[in-house]
Amino acid sequence: MPEVKSCPDCGKLYVKFAGAVCPACRAIRQEQLNAAIGLVKSRPGLALREVGRLCGVSEKVLLDFAEEGTFRRLDLSVSYPCRFCSAPIDNGTICSRCSEELTRHILDLRGKLEQDNTEWRPVQTSGRYASAHVPVRENDATSRKESLLDILSQQSKKRKSHRHYGVIR
Repeated sequence: MPEVKSCPDCGKLYVKFAGAVCPACRAIRQEQLNAAIGLVKSRPGLALREVGRLCGVSEKVLLDFAEEGTFRRLDLSVSYPCRFCSAPIDNGTICSRCSEELTRHILDLRGKLEQDNTEWRPVQTSGRYASAHVPVRENDATSRKESLLDILSQQSKKRKSHRHYGVIR
């Protein structure tokens, strides 16, 4: 089901089918992208800040295009800052050094949490599950069922009819 969103560029409401901005702003961004692509083709290896300054395009818009991989798909070389350390990168959102450090922190935290003797799904560093399903323990299922029934009974107790001049609303 499509959702109604507010365009981050112009603030107008639009029905979101695809893209992060409304159709009018998407056309404007496409023109800006075409200008930036033309500049990068003529002067490869430019920093994103320089491309934005020379084309008159917002650096945020160019950063969105770069992180989506638009320049990379066109075999164009553009450097932009890593989200964590601001090192120049040309692919993704974070550099390889920050990615390795983040992975190491996740594995350290996971090791600390595993000391609690809880059952965890095996997760790869990409964030996807290594196995599709880990069976739920029987006592967990019964406690979940009991808690759901408790919540439903509390909701039914809170329901009251609102009478106004003898009419139930």
